[in-house]
Amino acid sequence: MAAREHLTRIEQLESQLELLESCQRLNDEADDALERAMQDRLPLDAAVQLLLPMLCRHTDAVAAELRTYDEDLAMRSWRWPAQRQAQRQAQRQAEAELASVSQPLDVAGEDFGAATLHFTGALDARLQARSQRLLNVWCEQLDNYLAAIARARHKHAITSQLSDALKHPVLEQGLVTAVERLRETIHIDDLILAYHHEEDRGGETLSYKVIRAGAWCCDSSRPTPNDDGHFMAAHAQRFIGGDERAVLERFGIHNPQEQVLINGIKDQRVIGRLVVSSKRGELNTFDRDLLQRFADYLRQRIVDFNREYKHLALCFPPDVVTQLLSREDYEQRYLMPAVKDVAILYADITGFTRLSEQVLKEPMLIGKLIDQWSEGVVDILWKSGGVFDKMVGDCVIGLWGPPLFDMSGRQACRLALQAAREIGDFTCRLGRSEVLPELTQAKVELGVATGLNYCPLLVGLFGPNRNYTGFSAGMNSCARLQGVASRDEVLCMDAFVSTYDDLSQFGDERQAVVKNVANPLVFRPAHSSA
Repeated sequence: MAAREHLTRIEQLESQLELLESCQRLNDEADDALERAMQDRLPLDAAVQLLLPMLCRHTDAVAAELRTYDEDLAMRSWRWPAQRQAQRQAQRQAEAELASVSQPLDVAGEDFGAATLHFTGALDARLQARSQRLLNVWCEQLDNYLAAIARARHKHAITSQLSDALKHPVLEQGLVTAVERLRETIHIDDLILAYHHEEDRGGETLSYKVIRAGAWCCDSSRPTPNDDGHFMAAHAQRFIGGDERAVLERFGIHNPQEQVLINGIKDQRVIGRLVVSSKRGELNTFDRDLLQRFADYLRQRIVDFNREYKHLALCFPPDVVTQLLSREDYEQRYLMPAVKDVAILYADITGFTRLSEQVLKEPMLIGKLIDQWSEGVVDILWKSGGVFDKMVGDCVIGLWGPPLFDMSGRQACRLALQAAREIGDFTCRLGRSEVLPELTQAKVELGVATGLNYCPLLVGLFGPNRNYTGFSAGMNSCARLQGVASRDEVLCMDAFVSTYDDLSQFGDERQAVVKNVANPLVFRPAHSSA
């Protein structure tokens, strides 16, 4: 009896050893196959074509099936041996009489499908257990491989969502969505982001967002009168430049992960800075990589935004540019060519040809005069609510009304005349300043001749460069009227005068016959001051 028990025990141990060796062989072969698949960057489909016949060979199964998620995270089924559609139904009917062993796939606690083996005839308890054990070993190897695919696909899905969010036409809206999506994936307790236009010296484009202890603290796009908002507005520029200590201390952030947003390859310029922190400590590799991708997408989006801002800022004052970019459909709503009533200004330096040829003479000095004068004139246009249309030679053209058309005709004309008077005063002061000593030494005083009109104008974006400008007969008349004006004179078309609605600001009505205009121009000179 004892000898028989001893013999039985040896047989059990030999059976267990054989099973262990079989499991090890399958494990090693599956591991080698999956390693080759990863080295050769094989798609899941190709890897499965290696693994299923291997599984059948080690288990003596007649068929094997796998149902799991592919690289697109779509549930998919594979089978070996592969069968044509015509044979499939008959084979499945036959398999109803076969013995089967199944094993669920589990990837990081998530149900990821199942694997099934089919055998001819019934399986006794020993063969059932053996097949289950081998299938489990095979599934464990596959789980690890699928986990890598799942992580890569998950990361790709998240980064795609971040990229899509930041493609929103309104940067601020897209950024909020992207940050929230990032926080759903990475455990972030604190976040500080600040950015600006790389050439912004006045801080008009400065933007910042702060999340503190998991809650939105302050946001420049939705300003709130709290101390944190005032603090960030005062310190954001220095934070972007790398002086972070005051900001980090203010919001109690320690050991942050930092991303610097840089534009340019040779001439690298910092356009923003992002810091995040988590109470869990430093971010893992997956989270760091995701944060890096978010920063890359954000940097490119800010560069695109700055390019868009810069283009609009050629014509519109900073507050108008900000209003435009805050609307998803701003171009269709405000900038497409349309006929509107607009107040128009033409202002030209008087005697510019004589100044250039007899006084300044040098091209550099002539350019300096134009730069100084036009910069001051455009600033006056913008401060009075006007739009800088363009500069033709030494003549500046301004418009009132566009692009928002949120002022009345009367208001547009009054702002235009106020700007014309300020331009005259500025031009006179510039000629007496030390900016161009050549003028003061030659005792030459600068003056400006101005024409104003209020008329229908086809105004909007035109041409291959999408310049904002206008066209109409009334605009041409305004240009001709400016040519009639003498030094320091502001001439106003009759339509402008009637819309202004205060004759006390104007002199007697006059007329002038000008080139290429059928009827004489009817106008009045504006008095020098209100």
